[in-house]
Amino acid sequence: MKSKEVLKKRSKLRFIGLEELALHGGRGILAFWMIIGMSFFLFADQNLIAPNLKNIAASFGITEQTDIDWYLGGLVPILFFILGGTVSLSMGYLSQRFSRKQLLIATVLLGEIPCLLTGYATTYNEFLILRTLCGFGLGGIFPLLFSLVGDYFTSKARAVATGYVSLAMALGIGIGQLAGGIFGEADPVDGWRMSFIVMAIPSFFFAAVYAMFCKEPKRGGMEAELEGEVVDELAHRVTWSDFKILFKNNTNIGVFLQGIPGCVPWGVFFVFLVDYYENVYGLGKAQSAGLLTFSAIGVFSGNLFGGIIGQWLYNKKKTYQPILCGTTTFVGIIPCLALLYAGDFAHSGIPFILLNVFAGFLISITGANVRAILINVNVPKRRSAIFSIYNLTDDLGKGLGPALSAVILALTPDRALALSISILFWIPCSLFWIMIWKNYEKDEKRMHEELING
Repeated sequence: MKSKEVLKKRSKLRFIGLEELALHGGRGILAFWMIIGMSFFLFADQNLIAPNLKNIAASFGITEQTDIDWYLGGLVPILFFILGGTVSLSMGYLSQRFSRKQLLIATVLLGEIPCLLTGYATTYNEFLILRTLCGFGLGGIFPLLFSLVGDYFTSKARAVATGYVSLAMALGIGIGQLAGGIFGEADPVDGWRMSFIVMAIPSFFFAAVYAMFCKEPKRGGMEAELEGEVVDELAHRVTWSDFKILFKNNTNIGVFLQGIPGCVPWGVFFVFLVDYYENVYGLGKAQSAGLLTFSAIGVFSGNLFGGIIGQWLYNKKKTYQPILCGTTTFVGIIPCLALLYAGDFAHSGIPFILLNVFAGFLISITGANVRAILINVNVPKRRSAIFSIYNLTDDLGKGLGPALSAVILALTPDRALALSISILFWIPCSLFWIMIWKNYEKDEKRMHEELING
């Protein structure tokens, strides 16, 4: 095998920060981009409801605003993320009994088939069941995705790599939401149905290519301590003692704690903001969805460049990475509140578009880095388990966020106040990053010591 230095010099991937992919050959490179494609389309259907809340409700005879907020903005996300969290938690165990490649293909199919069928739902109960079943995909893919990424890259490039994955997720949400708005405006009665169908179909192509031509990377293959060792891919079985070890790691605990309040605003941001722009500011459906797409442009820029910045800071001094996350999480509250109290500024055109982009950029910097942090402080055999727990806390926040806002919206006519309360959950989230900052370096050192000692 050619040395790493030679491969880095020859690989064109070095221009986008992914030169370590060259170590896995052509099929490894193809596998990474197929994973990116599956992530994009799986997340593209996550927020298709938001630009068509009233259109979907009307299709099922729901007309009262409080009912629309609860049945579509609250109940659907709760059940979706409960199932997703349950599936995610089981992946830590399943990934040690079955091939991660096989599990990834299965989760994509289990997530996208009900998404496709959602476009044909005839009653609200059918719609609710199908949207809930989509949680199989989102819950299952998350721990598998970042376990695999951790085995494609070393700690010197993981923040950049997870930035690309986070970019695909954010871009998928943004493009999906824009498509939903366009289809909904073109046909206010049934246009929303086409958005679910269109966003589901491409996933089957990516899954087929991945199944036929790709294989998963060696577990722990990019850890220097395991270089040259033969590792039985399925030898380790996740046990209760593994989970106890995960909770002895203070960085893990800090990430879990920040994740629950931190995801509450995200659930609000992409569920209610389009409806807010449309009904409070009087903007058109496509225009409102377009503005959130500009927010998504900020989000995927923040994910990509946040990963690059975070990696650069990590390579300078490891503790700079969590400082970046905590600071941008706190500061990001300001532009998000400004979106809710923009008034006439919402009709200013380019300035308001830029505010949406800036808000999305700031609040997304943490995304790519937090996943790289988790990979860096946990040994390869436990990474699926750690991401299954992380996704559970992530799902809990995303499920509670819209539900909490739906409850507050029912109690107050002030929609800006209700959504603002949810956004302020980023304050405790940012404070938990102090815990991560204080423990990150020593927890990563402990992880490498465990690899050396076997």
